[in-house]
Amino acid sequence: MKESFQSINFDLDNLPAMPTVAAQMMELVNDPNVSARAITKVITKDPSVAARVLKIANSSFYSMTRQVTSLPTAIVLLGETTLRNLVLATSLKGINLTFGSLEKMLWQDSIVCALASRYLSCKLAIADPEEAFIAGLFRNIGLIVLNNQKGIPAEFIFRTLQSSRNNMAKQEREIFGATHAEIGAAVLESWKLSDTLCLVTLHHSDVQFEQEPNANVINLTSIVNIADQLPGYFGVFGRPIELNLQNLSGPQRLNLDLEQLSELIEGFRVIFEENRKDFLA
Repeated sequence: MKESFQSINFDLDNLPAMPTVAAQMMELVNDPNVSARAITKVITKDPSVAARVLKIANSSFYSMTRQVTSLPTAIVLLGETTLRNLVLATSLKGINLTFGSLEKMLWQDSIVCALASRYLSCKLAIADPEEAFIAGLFRNIGLIVLNNQKGIPAEFIFRTLQSSRNNMAKQEREIFGATHAEIGAAVLESWKLSDTLCLVTLHHSDVQFEQEPNANVINLTSIVNIADQLPGYFGVFGRPIELNLQNLSGPQRLNLDLEQLSELIEGFRVIFEENRKDFLA
């Protein structure tokens, strides 16, 4: 499968570059001969990223057997891929041209979805947890791009976050020439991320594909479809939004009944509330 995600009616010349620390981290993790010292050197270029990585690594979400007090220790205990994902998550703020209340909301939305996607993947054992984390983290990257455009009303971005994404697709195409999901897929392709991650970003709202992909894409997209609902449920956008699980496509594709799904969400809620300050501060 090789699909281009660039054929949309949107100014792709203005797509953001991946944050510097994150881009360098991606290169290092893909190098089989990389040293822990080299990884540490890159992360410490941004002290705020380094501090947040250590804070999240010590949360109960990662169930470390001992406290992580340094980046070299984090590399040993967490592994390079998990550490890369935490760096990507914490450096995502750098994509925003400014960082006010809406940008904070977009960032927190991404973090919650990433953590929930990883949790669901672990519990269901149907996809790689770290790939699920990245898929959840970037599923709304197109909204961040739109928010960076001049003249886009903040209330439109906020309304899209709160509403069913499918309900906004027509308006997005009329205003921007493409949906935020299409723009997001183009961003990830420009960053040279996998077709799988592009497809998850493109279809996470409905889990419907023009051509049925492999099982891994379906599973990841379904997981992110479920996790997509949780930022609103946990009050990231203000007043908590009630879950409407019956109409979700993800659980149907995974053959999850409402009881199973509710148990999974409750399990994540407990861990999330224990670590909410560390995750979202």
